Amino acid sequence: METTNTLEREVMRFILNGRTFDTATSNPVAVRRGAFVPDDGDIEADYAGAEQVRYENTLYRTAKGNFFLHEHRSMKFPKGKPVIVDNAREFDPQEAVRWIHHSDAAILDGAGLPLPDEA
Repeated sequence: METTNTLEREVMRFILNGRTFDTATSNPVAVRRGAFVPDDGDIEADYAGAEQVRYENTLYRTAKGNFFLHEHRSMKFPKGKPVIVDNAREFDPQEAVRWIHHSDAAILDGAGLPLPDEA
């Protein structure tokens, strides 16, 4: 029996600047995933007491060519269930390229982005 490893994504909808952005009807453009252990000396209030924070930030392009970033975090605490946080923000194409560059995200589909020339 052949099995396929597929990542199931939860559909998320966000209202940003009076418009609806939907992960189910948009195409993933770039992604950055990882995990870190918060540093007690330099942590945000959201992470206070967390043992580990896992994140997946996905840049999407809508069918109309607009871009938005879905930020997903899962914070693991010593006792209790993980705390999940989902946020989104809209980007113009130049902001999207800056985010990709500064976050070292992997580009999945660069259509519609003003990317630098290939080497």
